[in-house]
Amino acid sequence: MRTVLLFQRILVTFLLLCMVSFTACNKHPIENKQVNVVFRLDDYSACSNTDMELRIIDAFRKNDACITLGVIPYVCAEDIHDPSAQDVIPLTSMKGDILKNGVNEGILDVALHGYSHQTISAKQWTEFSGLDYNSQVERLAKGKKFLEGMIDTAISTFVPPWNRYDLNTLRALEKLGFSTLSANNKIGQVTEACKLNFLPYSCNLSKLRHAVKASRTSSDTQPVIVVLFHEYDFKEIDEKRGSITYQEFYELLNWLKSQRHVRLLSISQATQVINDLSAKRFLMNKRSTDGSPSQMGTGMI
Repeated sequence: MRTVLLFQRILVTFLLLCMVSFTACNKHPIENKQVNVVFRLDDYSACSNTDMELRIIDAFRKNDACITLGVIPYVCAEDIHDPSAQDVIPLTSMKGDILKNGVNEGILDVALHGYSHQTISAKQWTEFSGLDYNSQVERLAKGKKFLEGMIDTAISTFVPPWNRYDLNTLRALEKLGFSTLSANNKIGQVTEACKLNFLPYSCNLSKLRHAVKASRTSSDTQPVIVVLFHEYDFKEIDEKRGSITYQEFYELLNWLKSQRHVRLLSISQATQVINDLSAKRFLMNKRSTDGSPSQMGTGMI
C-alpha cells in the first residue's frame, strides 16, 4: 500500500513539473526559431526620388541583404488619385539600369507594382480590383514585358497598387506566369484553389522591432514579417508624413543583422525557403488576424 502511495506521489510530482516546464517554454522565445524579415519598398518609378532610393539600396548592400522594389512601369503623369485620362511616363533607362545592376549584384528583387498606379475609381482607390479580366491581363502583360526587357530578368511577383485586387487579378496573374502576390491580409478575394504564393505585408517600419519580438514567441514555425515602406516615410523626403530618418533606418537594419535567428530576405528569396505560402495558409492567417490594426501597417498607398 505504501509503495502504491509513493508511486502516486512521484507520478503527480512528475506531471506538475512537466506542466511548469511547458508553461515556461510558452512564455519565452524559441531560441532556434528562424524569423524571416522581408522589406518591400513600393512606388519606384520614373518620378520617384532616385537619391533616396540609391541610399536605401546602399544600406542593403552594406548589410549583405536583398530588398524587393515594387516598380511602376508607366507611372501616371499627374494625380494617381484622379481616374480621368492622363499621360503616362515610362521608367527611364537610368532608373532601369539601377534595377538591372542591383539584380545582377543580388541586392534587388523587382516586383511589378501595377501598370500606371492610377485609380480607376474616385470612390475607392484601386487600379485593378473591379476591372474586367481582359483589361487586367492587358495591363499586367504590358507592364511585365516592359520591365523584363529593361532589366533582362523574369518578374514573378505582383504588388497591386493600394493592395487591392480581385479574383480576376488572380486569374490574370496565373495566366501570365506570375508566382507570387504581395498585398495585405485584409483586402482582396482569395480561394484555396489559387496556386499563387501569398506574402502579405504585416507591419510598417515603426512596428518592426515589436513584430520581431512577437514572432519569436508565436506558434508559427516559420514566421515571415513583410515590412512595407515608401520614400515618404523618411523625414528627409516628407517632414509631415515621415516617421524615420535615413540614419535611423540604417541603424534598424544593423539591429536586425545583429539579432540571432533573424534573416533578411527578398520576396523571391522567401518563396524559395518558406515551406508554405499557399492560399490555404493565407486564408487561415486572414481569419485568425481578421485584419486587426495591430497586425497591419499604416502606410498603405
